[in-house]
Amino acid sequence: MFRELQAIVFDGKLCYIIAVYFIYTAQRCEIMHKIKDFFIRLYNAETESRRWSRFVICTALGIVLGAALLVVVVDPHYRYHEPWFYDKVYYEIYATAPHILQHENYDLLVLGTSMTRNFFLEDINSTFECNAVKLAASGGTSQDLCKFFQVAKDAKGDKLKRVIISLDTYSLNKTEAHWKEFEYMYREDHLEDYRYLFSRQSFSSMIYLIKRKTSPKKQRPHQSDRNRMFATEYKGKPYGYEEVIADALHNENIRHSPTPYNPEAHRKNFAKLLEIFDRNPDMEFIVYLPPYHIYTFCLSSKLGEAEGLLEQRTMVMKELLKRRNVKVYDFQGDRKYVCDFANFSDVQHFCNPMAKEVLADLKNGRRQVTSAAQVDALEAELRALIAEKMPEYERDLNKYREKH
Repeated sequence: MFRELQAIVFDGKLCYIIAVYFIYTAQRCEIMHKIKDFFIRLYNAETESRRWSRFVICTALGIVLGAALLVVVVDPHYRYHEPWFYDKVYYEIYATAPHILQHENYDLLVLGTSMTRNFFLEDINSTFECNAVKLAASGGTSQDLCKFFQVAKDAKGDKLKRVIISLDTYSLNKTEAHWKEFEYMYREDHLEDYRYLFSRQSFSSMIYLIKRKTSPKKQRPHQSDRNRMFATEYKGKPYGYEEVIADALHNENIRHSPTPYNPEAHRKNFAKLLEIFDRNPDMEFIVYLPPYHIYTFCLSSKLGEAEGLLEQRTMVMKELLKRRNVKVYDFQGDRKYVCDFANFSDVQHFCNPMAKEVLADLKNGRRQVTSAAQVDALEAELRALIAEKMPEYERDLNKYREKH
């Protein structure tokens, strides 16, 4: 009750001045002595409250500014400077892409989802005689790839001569734009940097980088290897029959398609890609349909999505053939790759040795598509391969179920 009265009635120095006047003019009065004691207690309480408020405010402000300063010093997503006391790590691609695209030296850009992650820069450079940068965005969509391209184009201008794009079915059929989670990183001004300085992602990345610096178990050398740049290939990573079958069975059990069919999203996303090709007629684009293991399409067939995906493939290739600055390649029905379990760590992702061969094919013109008639032939080829492998797919999954 006393504190409530203090807050309501006596707020500020004016109250204290009035109180002192009455105190010193009526010191001999017993009632005034009581009033004097009351005002003194009230003033002292107010002073204590102010000191506590100043302490709380200064402490909170110190914590906030200290946290912001720590983010600036560590700079986990390379917003302000190169790493000062730790290795540059190629991770958190949607947050670090602006820095890489703006500051790396390159004239060839490789864009794609995780289908490009095991292309190594030294292989790209030697094959195409270039300086390359690779952005392999796991789970990336066409909207993400379009944004990456625009940042690269703005940064390099005419110095960017060629772009290799992995046209993943997944990326065309998804609606998300993951880069927007880090939209503030793509702004040239710093008006929204408070989102970087106080974001959960910044502190999470900062903790990881500190752990990586202090704990050998957290180092993951492949992440700091520029040659690998967003690769997942590391010593001891398993590839082969067991991995492919286990992944196919898991996806079938949970009714998850690694290549979802969404025609409306596909139409909008593909239109955005076509705008890139049409607005840059002097730039060379090498677009390839990546080689999944054939069990990817067998799984899609079981989930009732294969027919739509095959129609999309055909439409995409025929539309791309209308652009003179686009070279089109199709590896999805290529038996050399898609039937070999040893190349894959699951139903989609292939190893670096196979990635080297794909790069050589892109350079030498193997599996290049040059006519609408060839597109129809490639569709027939893939349909026949799916029909041929479907019984094997069922048999392999049943064997794996019985074994496990």
